[in-house]
Amino acid sequence: MTVYSKFFRVFGWLGLLSLSALPVSRAEQILDRIIAIVGDQIILQSELDFQQQVYLAQTGQKIEDPARLKQLKSQLLEQMINDRLIQARAEKDTTLRVTPNEVETALEEHLQRIKSQFATEEEFLQKLAEENLTVRELKLKYREDVRGQILKERLVNQRLAKVTVSAKEVKDFYNNYRDSLPSQPASVKLSHILLPMKPSQKTLDSLESFAESIRQKALAGDDFVILAQTYSQDATARTGGDLGFFGKGELDSTFERVAFSLAPGEISGVVWTVYGYHLIKVEERKADQVRARHILILTTPSVQDQNRAERLADSLYQLLRNGADFGSLAQEFSGDPTSQKLGGDLGWVAVEVLEPVFLKAISNLQPGEISPPAKSEYGLHIFSLQDRQEKRGLTLDNDWDTVKELAKKHKTGEEIQKWVADLRKKIYVEIKPES
Repeated sequence: MTVYSKFFRVFGWLGLLSLSALPVSRAEQILDRIIAIVGDQIILQSELDFQQQVYLAQTGQKIEDPARLKQLKSQLLEQMINDRLIQARAEKDTTLRVTPNEVETALEEHLQRIKSQFATEEEFLQKLAEENLTVRELKLKYREDVRGQILKERLVNQRLAKVTVSAKEVKDFYNNYRDSLPSQPASVKLSHILLPMKPSQKTLDSLESFAESIRQKALAGDDFVILAQTYSQDATARTGGDLGFFGKGELDSTFERVAFSLAPGEISGVVWTVYGYHLIKVEERKADQVRARHILILTTPSVQDQNRAERLADSLYQLLRNGADFGSLAQEFSGDPTSQKLGGDLGWVAVEVLEPVFLKAISNLQPGEISPPAKSEYGLHIFSLQDRQEKRGLTLDNDWDTVKELAKKHKTGEEIQKWVADLRKKIYVEIKPES
C-alpha cells in the first residue's frame, strides 16, 4: 500500500462522506475523462479508479466479477457526488471558517497516524522518497483536501447537531434491527501508566549545541547544501534541505515567523519547533513567499534517557507488586494526560482494537493483575487489568447507551440522505454515460 492510500485511509471522518476525491499521479491522468459534474466541480475517471483502489486496499477484497465491480464503482461514484454536493454547500456558507493553523494541525495529526502504520520513521521516509515526495510536499498535496474535509465536517455537524432519539425510537430501532446489530466485542477493562521516552534537558541542550556547531560551520563559509546533506535528519536532506517556495500558513508557525524575518542569504539562529532544532537559510523572496533551506536535528531521546525511563518503569512495577495503589502512581507519574487525571483508567476497550504490543502485555493477565512494563512507540506502559468480558449480543438492559448511539447514527444517516437529496435538487449534477 502506498503513502497515498495510507493518507486516504486516515481521513475517514464522516462515514458516508469519507470518499473525498484525492489528487492522482500524472501516469493515472494520461487516459482520463470527466465522468460527472457537480455544480462547478468535475469528477474524473482517474479519481473514481483511485477511490476503488483505496477501497479494495482498505477492505482487503479482490473483486474479479465484472458485474460486482461495476456495482462497486457506481456506489463509490454516488458517494463522491454526495461529497461534492456537501462541499459545494459548505464553500458557500459564509459562517464557516477554517484557519491555516487548523489545517496544519489536522495535517500533522493525520501524518502521525500514517507514520504509526510503518515500523520506523526511516521506513516512512523511504516510502515517501520512493514516491518522490517529502513530508512537506505530501502536506501541500493534501492541504486543500484537508481544509475541505474540515469545512464539510463542520457543516455536517452544524446540520446534525439537533438530531436526538427518544426512548421509543431506541426500542423500535433495537426491535427492528436486533438480528443485524453488531455483537458487543470481547473487551477488557484497563488502566495504565504511560512513561514517555522523551529527551532530558541535558539531551536537549546537547542537541541544541550540536545544531549551533553546524550553524558556526555555515557562518564560517561551509556550503549550507552540503551541511544539510551531511547532518540534516529531515527527508529534504537529499536535496540540500530545499523546501522550495512557501507562503504563510503552510508550515509550522514558529518556523515561518523566523523564515519570513530573514533576508536572502541570511542564516537563522537555532530554531526550536515540535519537530526538533532547525537552521534556516532563505534563498529567495517573491511577493508573499520565500524559498528556504533548512537543517533539522531531531530531538530524540538518548540511550541514557531510555535507560532512565526503563529504570523508573521497573521501580513502579515493583511498588505495584508490593501493594502500592495503581491510581495514585498513575496520577503522579503517567504521561497520558487523558487517563492520568482518572488514575490511569482507560475504561472498557475492545480487544480487537488493541495494538499488538498491548495485547501481548495483557494476554496472560487475570483480573486484578499488573503487567510488567511493555514498550511501544508511545513509551513504556504498565497495565492493570480489572475485568474481562467475552463477545456477546447487545441487549437493551446491559447496553442501552450503545444501542442508543447506534440508533442515533442510523437516524443521522437517514437525515444525511434526505439532506443530500435536497441538495441534489438545488445543485446541478450530471453523470456522463460510459463511452
